[in-house]
Amino acid sequence: MHHASNDSEREDVGEGHLGRLHVTRACCGAGVCRNYAPDLLGEVSPAHWERMDGGAQRRGPAVLEGTYDEGAFTGVLRQPRSLADLEAARAAVAACPVHALRLRTPAGRVRPGALGAPFRAWPRRIEDDVWALGHPSPDNIGATSYFIERPGGGVLVDLPKPSEDIFRFLEEHGGVRWIFLTHRDHAEHHAEFAARFPGCRRVLGAADVRLRGSEYGAATGDVEVQLADRPEPMTLEGAPLSDGELAGAELAVLSQPGHTPGSMCLLYRGRFLFTGDHLAYSRRLGQMTAFRLQCWDDWERQIGSVRRLAALAEAGHLRFTWVLPGHNEWRRLEGDGSAAATADELRRVVAWMERQAPGRVPLLRFVPWVQSRTAPRTRLARVVRALGGEGPGSESWVLPRAVRPYLPDHRPEKDAAALLRVGLGAAAALGGAAAAVWLTARAARAAVARRA
Repeated sequence: MHHASNDSEREDVGEGHLGRLHVTRACCGAGVCRNYAPDLLGEVSPAHWERMDGGAQRRGPAVLEGTYDEGAFTGVLRQPRSLADLEAARAAVAACPVHALRLRTPAGRVRPGALGAPFRAWPRRIEDDVWALGHPSPDNIGATSYFIERPGGGVLVDLPKPSEDIFRFLEEHGGVRWIFLTHRDHAEHHAEFAARFPGCRRVLGAADVRLRGSEYGAATGDVEVQLADRPEPMTLEGAPLSDGELAGAELAVLSQPGHTPGSMCLLYRGRFLFTGDHLAYSRRLGQMTAFRLQCWDDWERQIGSVRRLAALAEAGHLRFTWVLPGHNEWRRLEGDGSAAATADELRRVVAWMERQAPGRVPLLRFVPWVQSRTAPRTRLARVVRALGGEGPGSESWVLPRAVRPYLPDHRPEKDAAALLRVGLGAAAALGGAAAAVWLTARAARAAVARRA
């Protein structure tokens, strides 16, 4: 599923001559696009985020003004200037789960069909026998999925979009023995992959199991291995591992609740940590971070989970070189990959997390915020904007107050105005209801008096 780059693909024809990228306001912070085009796309860095970042000193490359709408979480570092860049840009566009990334290509510069499908160069080997699969599924919010190739059947970490291309790749690389679901948000298609690879075993945190499916997630009650939250490492089957056994384990599960109640990480050979939506890398900060805006369970609990990882590293039992998340960016970490280097990295994460606001974000508040950005013509979006006002920051009032500053376009003054309108509207509605009840009662009394 690879193709070799030739000289014409690498040839620099001038920035922007092969197409121009732009990020719209629909961008909601998934960040997966940046893995497909890391030289072209980066994080925005609003001034008010600097205050929240505290001691994080290093900064990644700056995005270009005018390449993103205000409120987007991603911007453009530079425009495509080779066919290889254009191929990366097309994959990034296809990866965005909310279609926020746009690519305009000038007519006549590239022969139609010359580049093929956006993911024709995927899966790609990350290092050794670990692959990033590409082909993300919108039903899993575009999450990055991975495959560990092993004799006797490999480990599929979270799930891509099912296709014959993906099934063929997995079969050609030894098949699937395990499907490791980092948490409930990335579990769509698990039944399809289990049916294609009979005998494989699915693993999911017990607290994230859904007995009934809904528009927000597949039913997972038939998952074979449902792991309880426990402080010690586990095997894929759920058998406990001592802290001392962790360093030499081929595969080890680390329960890490916080993003969701059943979130888990998978450690492979003390080098690769698959984190789901628990931890990711930020080039803007130059370190790992967590998703405060998308914390569905409890931020304090999530901090406690990362402290548990840090304690294992400080004791010499945990080390990893790669952080491989479902959303946001993967990264090979600096340092020698030792337990000491891992402990340093995790201490920085904990310090950053401790500076952030406590609490959680209920999905019943996050979903309307997302929909107001991704589907601006719907009735819900129009109501949100009518209360919040048009332009940047008009949707933030829907979210809990503690997380609004994590939006790139946060406008506190708009929040106050929107909440005042909500309060006045609620008061008017209650007043109208009370008046209707009073008029109904008065009419009933008059009717009784006439009959008398």
